[in-house]
Amino acid sequence: MKHIAIIIPQIGTGGAEKVATILSNAFHNAGHKVYVIVNDDKIQDYAYSGELISLKSGASTNPLIKGMNLIQRLVKTRKLKKVLAIDTSISMLNGSNILNLLSRGRGRTIVSVRNNMEKNNRGLMGALNNMAMRHLYKKADKIVAVSQVICNDLVKKYGFDQKHQIMAIYNPYELAVIEKLSSDPMMDEELAIFTHPTVITAGRLDSQKGHWHLIRAFAEVKKVIKDAKLIILGKGELSGYLSQLAKDLQIETDVHFLGFQKNPYKYFEKASVFVLPSLYEGFPNALCEAMICGLPVIASDCISGPREILAPDTPLDTICTDTTYETYGILTPECDGVMYMASDALTKEERCLSSTMIKIIEDQTLRESYAKKAKSRAIGFGVDKIMKLWEEIL
Repeated sequence: MKHIAIIIPQIGTGGAEKVATILSNAFHNAGHKVYVIVNDDKIQDYAYSGELISLKSGASTNPLIKGMNLIQRLVKTRKLKKVLAIDTSISMLNGSNILNLLSRGRGRTIVSVRNNMEKNNRGLMGALNNMAMRHLYKKADKIVAVSQVICNDLVKKYGFDQKHQIMAIYNPYELAVIEKLSSDPMMDEELAIFTHPTVITAGRLDSQKGHWHLIRAFAEVKKVIKDAKLIILGKGELSGYLSQLAKDLQIETDVHFLGFQKNPYKYFEKASVFVLPSLYEGFPNALCEAMICGLPVIASDCISGPREILAPDTPLDTICTDTTYETYGILTPECDGVMYMASDALTKEERCLSSTMIKIIEDQTLRESYAKKAKSRAIGFGVDKIMKLWEEIL
């Protein structure tokens, strides 16, 4: 039995936070003593195992306060590691990774990199993150990248030792839990949506996820499939822009913003197709979870994750310029990320997405074939298989 600390800002709403809680459950079930260390425990959206310890340190945009908070968290975390006799500390997201590395003691220190650094490291914070990556991350006993593309990028950009220091481990998924939750009941008004062809997506409503491209493409779908519906699960700072865009496109009654859902699986299970319109990813949880629920998927061929998941036998640096029907799902070209208005003409990539959605909705045979293929691929990401890799590096 080992004493394991999992360090994460909070255990709510995000993909990294969900993975952290899954790791806590798996380590606990394997007989380890688990401590989940968070900056703030006010948000607890995901079930975890072990002891939850809050550093009682809130977020701030003020650089001075952020610096003071970091020092306070550093002192507390270093003390906790010593008092709790932590054998291995695992952190996720850059702030927690820096905290983990600065507070390292006698135990092993593992940091997880979960997004493409080039797309995610911009401005002053990006410069600081790059500095930390070049000088601080080398002190980690192991760097875990969430995809092979990210792993290769880190090796190329920062010179990490690929044989001994860094490796890729995909996100783990609790297959039995997802299957059980997918059969949970819905309210009648929600069920009514699924009597129509339904496109679904899930993720934070922010600039990374590209939801406006999906909404604009869906407006084109509506011209062909009159009763089609779009469900968007998630919350975020772009909610006002996205709802106004749907209104300006005159499809507001067919686009359903259902907010963050602790159980998205019951929605996935009843939808016609899942679409991931992201501009960049690490290893998209929602995409894999939809596949586990037996949903055919369309994903942007963005960096990174979708190609590794849907087309694992293709070169990782391949970039599609048109719809490609891959082994486990459908890839479409990444959209340009420009936040268009309703009056702007659709881009080539948006038209490609709309025509692909129309095809899979109208072609039942294709839809059923990809539903089976998606589920067969997603089983490989089950927690039991992935945790064997984590156990090897503790």
